[in-house]
Amino acid sequence: MEHVKVGMFNLPGIKFEKGLIPDELHVEMCEWAKENHCGYPANEWLWSFKSEAQRDWFVLRWSDLIPKPEVDPDAPSLLSSLPLQP
Repeated sequence: MEHVKVGMFNLPGIKFEKGLIPDELHVEMCEWAKENHCGYPANEWLWSFKSEAQRDWFVLRWSDLIPKPEVDPDAPSLLSSLPLQP
């Protein structure tokens, strides 16, 4: 999940990795957002909000249910590229 600016008015938004959100979860998220007047899905991976507070509320509500992207265990990590201090 990445915070982004959406559209010509630079609205606060969220971008998910494509294919990360299951269809059932996306439908549930859309229903909740409509019921609570909190956010608008442009598609299954991009959402926009009227304010950063709405975006934060949305993230807090769904953070436990949003799948985490898979990490390649063979990919070098940021920490492995840092020099060791003696």
